[in-house]
Amino acid sequence: MSLQERMREMFSRMVEAKDASLVDTYYDPDFRMITNGQEQTWRSSGRATRGSIRRRSPTGWSTTTTAGVESGNRLAARVWITVQRPGERATRIEVVLVAEYRDGKLLWLKEVTWPDWSRLSAFDEYGGPG
Repeated sequence: MSLQERMREMFSRMVEAKDASLVDTYYDPDFRMITNGQEQTWRSSGRATRGSIRRRSPTGWSTTTTAGVESGNRLAARVWITVQRPGERATRIEVVLVAEYRDGKLLWLKEVTWPDWSRLSAFDEYGGPG
């Protein structure tokens, strides 16, 4: 399975389906994420990731990947994510990311989003990446 396919599978099975039980399937224990200049490590984000997936249940997600490049265990991609809470307009977020995998799991992810997802009401319960 390509890294792009692995990323799409993770979004579909875990994020869109809101299945927090799959976090350990897709994330390396040493996972780090830098999004819009804010960094999390697995130790700080593991519980937040599980909790945010559970709390996001009222939020609708859809993803579209338009471009991706793989080199060894790294992936660079441009993705659009649409989020929507009941009674609110959908927001389309453009994401440019670079990721590294270890043994088929995300080891680190660096991304820039527009608009900054941590400032959107659809993520109020998550509290952002920091």
